[in-house]
Amino acid sequence: MRDFTMKIYDNSPIYFQNLLTSIEGYIETKKKYGHLYFKFLKKLGQRDYTDQAYEKEYQQQEMQKLIKHAYEESPFYRDLYKNIDLATIQNVEDLKKLPILEKEVVRNHIESMYTISEKSALVAYTLDSAGIPLKILFTKEDVQKHMAFLDFFKKQHGVINLEMKRATFSSDRFIPKRQQKKVFWRDNYSIKQRLYSSYYCIEPNAKAFVDNLDSYKPDFIDGVPSAIYEVAKYINRNNIILSFKPIAIFTTAETLSPAYRKEIEEAFDCPLRYHYASLEGAPFITECIKGKLHYNLSSGVIETTEDQEMIITCFNTYGTPLIRYNLGERIELLQDEKMCECGNSHPVLKELKGKKNDYLQSKSKGKFTALYMSMASSKFSGSIRKIQFIQNSRDVIDVMVEAAEGYTNAVTANIHEEMEYIFGKDMRFNIRIVEEIPPYANNKFKLIINNVN
Repeated sequence: MRDFTMKIYDNSPIYFQNLLTSIEGYIETKKKYGHLYFKFLKKLGQRDYTDQAYEKEYQQQEMQKLIKHAYEESPFYRDLYKNIDLATIQNVEDLKKLPILEKEVVRNHIESMYTISEKSALVAYTLDSAGIPLKILFTKEDVQKHMAFLDFFKKQHGVINLEMKRATFSSDRFIPKRQQKKVFWRDNYSIKQRLYSSYYCIEPNAKAFVDNLDSYKPDFIDGVPSAIYEVAKYINRNNIILSFKPIAIFTTAETLSPAYRKEIEEAFDCPLRYHYASLEGAPFITECIKGKLHYNLSSGVIETTEDQEMIITCFNTYGTPLIRYNLGERIELLQDEKMCECGNSHPVLKELKGKKNDYLQSKSKGKFTALYMSMASSKFSGSIRKIQFIQNSRDVIDVMVEAAEGYTNAVTANIHEEMEYIFGKDMRFNIRIVEEIPPYANNKFKLIINNVN
């Protein structure tokens, strides 16, 4: 049914694509912004974030609720914790009594971790750092609380989502491959949002993006930083003065470099605020008005290993509980307990050691980071065990695939189609089915290997 709808969409005029985008947007809005969302958003606004004792007490209560839920509803956790007295897990320090979940364990037992059926869940697909697809099931409450956290963060910077005009630089595919016109945006009228395709946000198209943004005049901008950076670079190099000034710009999904931040803030003459939250459901890390990154105690627990790897316990993952999950990302918290100048008592990060923005290079369309490879792979995640992308020359990308049961030639065709959409028809793609994808170095796996740059 989804494929049939997309076929209608791809062959419709742009005005009708805007209508279909708005209809789908309205359906998604009902899932993400229901009664639970507004109730939780109101609660977040009534809290006293200067009261550190209360915040830690709230965190402990939420932690205990999640552990109880996981033990009672998930076969995996019931077996994992069968010899542990969960009554002794009273505070964050007590979490150390529970085992750490490594990625391999989660991948091998993900289906027994679920606490709800797929039919009643909101499903998200992600590609982990080992190139292996994961299917995460979220409850309705998980998703609505997540959106409330996100919009509360934006509200601290003067933005009210759903009420203000929004420009989003999106890595979703909504521009048909056959389209010739330089109209790289679609409207979601249901939430006052214009979606700009980050796949086409490259130097030859930058003027079209800037002209349209200046005509649309959004109240705020959010989305993929590498795409917003391309627009900002064009504005600055051509000394363009925009006729609007956003309240703020919000970025996520990719590592934000200081160079990106400088270029974007200069172009749009407004603050850029970053937030981190993995698709698996990591606790929120958000930037305050003083430019400091805080880890939100209300959304979960972050522990660190000796190597400063993040061990997460997230309170918005009741559909697929993640308790002491080794995310593989690295983080360093400030040891100084002094409250931030913004007045928020939540811990401040010294550094979020995000992954380097590894990328592959198209001959004609620029750079594409691991985010795009992850998005593409979600389309055929049920048919692969692992995937890796290797570039040894400017015009060729090798796609290494460990096939799962049910892999067919049609999946190979789908992979080729996805790669062609991202990188263009002037590239070649060698899709190779292999028994095992070898580790890169030091027994580590890399999703992207670029031997050209």
